[in-house]
Amino acid sequence: MKPRRSSRAGADRGAAAVEFALLLPLLLLVVMGIVDFGRMLNAQETLTNAAREGARLVALGQPNVASRTQAAATGLSPVGVAIQSSCPTGAGPGSNGGVQTSYTFQFTPGLGYLVGLFGGSGLSGQTTLTAQGVMPCET
Repeated sequence: MKPRRSSRAGADRGAAAVEFALLLPLLLLVVMGIVDFGRMLNAQETLTNAAREGARLVALGQPNVASRTQAAATGLSPVGVAIQSSCPTGAGPGSNGGVQTSYTFQFTPGLGYLVGLFGGSGLSGQTTLTAQGVMPCET
């Protein structure tokens, strides 16, 4: 005598596929969000290092601060550079030289809309990252 399959077991076989199909978009959204957050964190770190490099150049009284700061932001283009305060010749350690950098980060298409819904800057899928570097003058 063969064991009979209940009709309920046949119906359960397709339930796992349906549940997976319903949860797959949410799972992909979470994974892509993690990847994009990592990309944004990397861009912020690069921007911070470029601002620090620019502030060091200003503190030493070096020329071409903006172009050299942009060159220090490897992989990011275009990077905005604003010299906040410069170090005149003969300035002592009491004054500071400062640089601010900015970069518009573009989220993965589709993910940017969700970022906009949860507090990002509109539905454009982009946000502006900024960093500031300040160092005492050494000229």
